[in-house]
Amino acid sequence: MRRLLAPALVGLLLTGTAARAQDRYVPSTFAFGGGSRYSRPPVVPCPPYSVGPYTPGVPSVPGMPVDPNVPRMDPPIAPPGTDPLMPPEAPAPNPIERRLIEPFAQATEAGGLAPRTFNENFDGDFGGVFYRRRITIGYTVVPQVVGFTQRVAGYTPVTTTTTQTTGTDQLGRPIVTTTITTTNNPIIVSDPITVNTLVAQQRIIRQALAGRYSGVLISDNDNPRPQDRIYGGYNFYDNIGGSLNPGMGQTDLQRETVGFEKTFLGGDASFGMRMPFVQQYGPTGVGGTQNVGDLSLLFKYAFYNNRETGDLISGGLILTVPTGSGDAILLDGTKAPHSVLFQPWGGFVRTFDRAFVQGITSLIVPTKSSDPTLWNNSVGVGYYLYRTTNNAAWLTSVAPVVEAHVRTPLTQRNPDGLVYLQDQVNITSGMRFRFNRASFSASVGVPVIGPRPWGVEAMSFFNYSF
Repeated sequence: MRRLLAPALVGLLLTGTAARAQDRYVPSTFAFGGGSRYSRPPVVPCPPYSVGPYTPGVPSVPGMPVDPNVPRMDPPIAPPGTDPLMPPEAPAPNPIERRLIEPFAQATEAGGLAPRTFNENFDGDFGGVFYRRRITIGYTVVPQVVGFTQRVAGYTPVTTTTTQTTGTDQLGRPIVTTTITTTNNPIIVSDPITVNTLVAQQRIIRQALAGRYSGVLISDNDNPRPQDRIYGGYNFYDNIGGSLNPGMGQTDLQRETVGFEKTFLGGDASFGMRMPFVQQYGPTGVGGTQNVGDLSLLFKYAFYNNRETGDLISGGLILTVPTGSGDAILLDGTKAPHSVLFQPWGGFVRTFDRAFVQGITSLIVPTKSSDPTLWNNSVGVGYYLYRTTNNAAWLTSVAPVVEAHVRTPLTQRNPDGLVYLQDQVNITSGMRFRFNRASFSASVGVPVIGPRPWGVEAMSFFNYSF
């Protein structure tokens, strides 16, 4: 039926005033129940009348006699764009005007209406996985002996007494001659030859590798609803890994993400791509890294999509391929794993007039067993403090949102393992501002159980709907 709606709208644009009067809809009394409601006005019986110029003797309605002495009661011809059955203050909207009545909706491929602000996106919370490795945190000057040199440090006198018989005397006794000789022997000393050598100071840490498991979750600036959009975002993680590496010093992580999403199947499905860019700042051996993250391909399908209420049940798959940089050597001398990540997920959206609740559960399954398998559950609650249907308004809605994210690793839970991921419960809260087609969010996230993977997270996202 949705495929027939687009030709019907075109036909309505080309029909006359009478056809529009029979086919129009007007907004009902509640316009914020997740989108405007439309209802047909009551049919009011009216006397038959003719259309066109009056011809004497010709009945206005076939079969009805006409008295030429009775004044003609045909209604006045309505100017183009008005409806003779409606009061002047309620002109009949054409299909284009109907669409503008609801600024929270857009046309889909099939010509239907897809809601724009039934719910806002999740912000997200996840910073990555920690890898155990040996790093160089500095250098120490150590003298090192590279050889020896000899020198005479002094002399040692040595006295030698020599006795010899040189003959006999007159009595026949031997004549003995004694010679005393003193010799100075040199004292030889070997002095070491030393040079100053820089010796690396190393430490074993658990480090979040830039680009691994970063920006891959379905709850990162996303929600269960298929959308038409391009977007960008920024995440800042303060003191990431600080509780796992006491005394190491301040380490921060920044991530920028760009992506797009396009709907098809009349707005019930979508395909998208996203790419993160990650930088780490900190002490020697940790900071100064800038890496491109892994490319993620996103698929969504709404099994239930009520365009009048905004309620939705959907599912899909995120496929993350190891295209990013940032290889590292782990403590045992092997290279850090870099898996393809399969992430099937399911989600829902439930709207309540100005409020909405949405939830997502997903399972990240890596192709390498050394990477963690991660079960994720997220729920978000939002409320529109301000929302308007005025198309000329600069700011169309303001909504605070609170999110809870639970991350449960099913493998690699050993803190002393080469790859480690702890249980996490993280709370995110912020504001969403919508400017008709564009939206902007600013939020803060904090871990609430230890060991805390980071201190505090700040994030902001921009989305543009097309």
